[in-house]
Amino acid sequence: MELKFAQSILLGFGLKEAIVSIKRVESGLINSTFVLNSKTNSYILQAINTNVFPSYEEGLKNILTVGNWLKKKNYPYSFPLPINGQYLKVKNEVWRLMPYVKNSVSYNRVSSLGQVKSAANCLGEFYHHLSDFNTKNLLVTLPNFHHGNTIILKFEEALLNSNQERLLLTRSLINEIEKELPILNKWDEVCNSLPKRVIHYDTKINNFLFEKKTDKVLALIDLDTLMPGCVLSDIGDMIRTYSNTLGEESKDISEVTCNKDIVAAIVNKFKDSLTLREIEYLIFGGLAITFMQSVRFLTDYLNNDIYYKTNYENQNLVRAENQWRLFLHLKKL
Repeated sequence: MELKFAQSILLGFGLKEAIVSIKRVESGLINSTFVLNSKTNSYILQAINTNVFPSYEEGLKNILTVGNWLKKKNYPYSFPLPINGQYLKVKNEVWRLMPYVKNSVSYNRVSSLGQVKSAANCLGEFYHHLSDFNTKNLLVTLPNFHHGNTIILKFEEALLNSNQERLLLTRSLINEIEKELPILNKWDEVCNSLPKRVIHYDTKINNFLFEKKTDKVLALIDLDTLMPGCVLSDIGDMIRTYSNTLGEESKDISEVTCNKDIVAAIVNKFKDSLTLREIEYLIFGGLAITFMQSVRFLTDYLNNDIYYKTNYENQNLVRAENQWRLFLHLKKL
């Protein structure tokens, strides 16, 4: 990103500070993210992927509604909101500017049980402070986002439309996945039986900001997917991403496994804050979300990588195989 362009974006938000440096954040799979530094302040600048988030204006309404509620309820963590409560459209791109959380660091993989417990505490407080929030006040910006039957249909459509080379390369994995597809039907049944909550829908470790010195969570970020939903989407994604200590980008497929201590730590952290039926299905949530993500990565690969950003050939296939391997280990719990 050119300094001149970044400066014009900052000015568009009514800020006249001179930008002295720009750093691109490489970890996100969807939006493009940059850290802008002036002599006195730092900001997070993001270009929203409007192909993935076509209802970004409704998404902004959800973010502001939940953020303002949490502020009134004295939520004990930072919940960074877009500056001026607005997005800026420049030509065909949509940008948002947010305050930089000082003394914070993000991680792409879990390195300690302390990080796991701190992130789980943050999410538990999120649910607690929203316990009396009416989820009907939120808009559904990504219909059927974690809907198992919809994911099955998209997968089957990709099988019909994929080029032969990618089909041949993935035939073995496709055969294995097809045997397990009923898990996604069970997912729908279970989620429909659980309470509707405000769900983050993307609780990977890098969406929690940690204090550099104490390694305690400071903030919950990346809020585009805030919607009503089932708690298993969030906690299942925690189990999926935290228990795989190599991370979902690892190419060492044979080394991928699940850390049972991390799974236990996550489940134990939520035993006092959820209903008995929600608690009963937490492990299943991790299993189902991991399988779902393997299917989603494979579907995107068969669709020629139109959803998740890739940096090398066959990356989404590697991701799908990584998640499949994790799924097989979670089945043994």
